[in-house]
Amino acid sequence: MDVEVTKLPESRVALKITLTPDEIEGALDRTYRQLVQRVNVPGFRRGKAPRAVVERMIGHEVFLHEATEEAIRWGYRKAIDQEHLVPIDEAEIGADDGHGPHVHAGEPFHFEASVAVKPDVELPDYRALQVERPAVEVADTDVEALLQEIRQRNAILEPTVRAAELGDVVTMNVVGRVGGEDVINNEDADLELRAEDEASVDNLLPGLSKELVGINRGEIREISLPLPELYPNADLAGKTMFLRILIKEIRRKVLPDLNDEFAQTVSEYGTLDELRGALRSNLELERRIEAEQELASAVVDEVRNRTFVEIPPVLIEEELDRMVDDMRDAFQSRHLDLERYLEQTNRSESDVRAEMREAAIRNVRTSLVLGAVADAEGIEVTNAEINASLEELFRAVNTPAAERRRLRQSTGVRSNLRSRIRRQKAIRRLTEIMSGGEQVSAEAADAIVDQTAGAGEDAQETLAVEIGG
Repeated sequence: MDVEVTKLPESRVALKITLTPDEIEGALDRTYRQLVQRVNVPGFRRGKAPRAVVERMIGHEVFLHEATEEAIRWGYRKAIDQEHLVPIDEAEIGADDGHGPHVHAGEPFHFEASVAVKPDVELPDYRALQVERPAVEVADTDVEALLQEIRQRNAILEPTVRAAELGDVVTMNVVGRVGGEDVINNEDADLELRAEDEASVDNLLPGLSKELVGINRGEIREISLPLPELYPNADLAGKTMFLRILIKEIRRKVLPDLNDEFAQTVSEYGTLDELRGALRSNLELERRIEAEQELASAVVDEVRNRTFVEIPPVLIEEELDRMVDDMRDAFQSRHLDLERYLEQTNRSESDVRAEMREAAIRNVRTSLVLGAVADAEGIEVTNAEINASLEELFRAVNTPAAERRRLRQSTGVRSNLRSRIRRQKAIRRLTEIMSGGEQVSAEAADAIVDQTAGAGEDAQETLAVEIGG
């Protein structure tokens, strides 16, 4: 076999492949052995008819057509292996040896193929790069702020006769109408009046708190409330709700005193100082995890921004597919419909893909860079590590025993996990090298790994899809 490789833009290669007469004879023989098992030839047991008889039986042109496809399949796979190429898409193949589109016994055969391949990644000298580890500090004011949050959660509600203020809880009868139809009709509904920056986007009545500040007990108020485009009920999203509200009671929060009794009530600790110490330890742990994530992100950014790689468009499109699917899942988890939202906001999926394109390119580049770092550092993943990761996932997702057995044996799942763990290890190795300290935790690296999704590393479906998470 003779193979001529030409590099094309966007990490594609063109292959000119010439098979020798002996290799063509091998393709003809393999084709015969495949066909003789499928064709019933009168006078011969299945699989025993001579090649010439099989050719006459199915037709010479059909036989040569089958043999040509076999020759191209075999030749393409061997050429890819011989040239150490990693295809990431289906190849485009054309065949014509100058004597017609088919192979012929005793003659060489020429065909051409073009395919996107895993790109070369030119890493910087990352061992010469340095990134400073973020400091982990917890001030006394941080601990006191957390204590105040706990006080707020344990406040006593006391009736008051004054007008409602932020922080109060009002009890009300409320009727809500949209388009002339009742959509809310509740009695004795409680609502804590909160500032806008504290209100959840999932609040059933967003923006109502500020409308009720200053209202008095026994007062009736009629309010027009515009509902956001991302309202939980898609049928009401973007519309206006007309509310009629009767305030039945206003209660103010009475905060408990900060003392040992408070500590014993809200925790397992006997004194307020012990509770403060525990809160400080928890905050230090949270800040340490945040600092590790910040370090991991900074290290990966530093290497990625200094790396040259020509990204094939197919990888970008695959990453965009994944990102749109994630977006659709996020909408469904909130009982919203992505297509309906796009329709209401005068946008299309193409618009969303265009908006996400830069992020997709960054994700793919990160994945390719981490794969190259793993190669450079000789990072390997053992079967024991894959098995341990699987068991961890099984604990997180209630998976039946039969499904666990199938997933343990799934080549796709194992390939996906191997790729994921390898990228995680690459991040941890980089943080160790570039910060001059210990590796960050696997959990800190996972936040970045989740964004890379194995672009360019493998073409298997994700583990989340197979497990159903």
